[in-house]
Amino acid sequence: MNSLKSTSRFLSAGAALLVGASAANAVVIDFETEDDFVTPLINGQIVDAAYDAVDTEFGNLITVSSTRANALGNLGATIFDSDAADQLPNTQDPDLLVGTGNILILQNDESPATSVDATYGLVYDFPNDEDDGADRGSLVITFLTPSELRSVDLVDVNGGVEFDVILTDVNNLTRTYSAGPKWTTDVTVNPTGYKTLDLTTLADQPGEPLATGGPATAVEDAGYDPFNVVSLEVVIGGSRPSGGIDNIVFVPEPATAALAGLATVLVAGRRRR
Repeated sequence: MNSLKSTSRFLSAGAALLVGASAANAVVIDFETEDDFVTPLINGQIVDAAYDAVDTEFGNLITVSSTRANALGNLGATIFDSDAADQLPNTQDPDLLVGTGNILILQNDESPATSVDATYGLVYDFPNDEDDGADRGSLVITFLTPSELRSVDLVDVNGGVEFDVILTDVNNLTRTYSAGPKWTTDVTVNPTGYKTLDLTTLADQPGEPLATGGPATAVEDAGYDPFNVVSLEVVIGGSRPSGGIDNIVFVPEPATAALAGLATVLVAGRRRR
């Protein structure tokens, strides 16, 4: 990436952050764009640097990676378009069509075929979430500046699926949320197929209306600092570990908001020139 593009992406991110700061300082990663909030992401796009080191879609505010339970497991963090109208007639995974736009999944290792898009880089030809217990893993979001995490949407936490959402602070202390099977419905049976998990509370959180599973619960280490979180790991487990995440809402530390303001001033000055 040349220096001009790097500067442009940084300034765009700063401008977006300033807008977020005026709205309760919140930033939303919705996976519609990279974290420059400008460059689109497409169905099947590989956003995990371990699987596509040539193109790095994130790096202004966050990085995106994954883990695997074994060496032959899932194929990393991948974009899945959850809007039915945008998918092929024979989509690989109807229970992910929750209609929220792009979501983030762990690509299954049964569909490894890829193509190179001239604009977007390496993409999986048949994006589909992992659902083999032996190939389970986690999605990992690392925040480049310590942040307060507000919420994340969990998609398709249905039968046989268990999500553990682990927040780690600057002192390596954790808060863990556990959402068990049927915390959401299967969207092919009942709407809505996803639910927002509040990351600011330790209270039990009931599942999606019409879902029949128990509430999501939370525990944390003594001394955990919710205002200085550096990573969010979503462990997708259970006997059928499928599903995805969307709409990560967080508030960067005040210094980042100040940088955003500076970036916006620089952008405005450049436009005037």
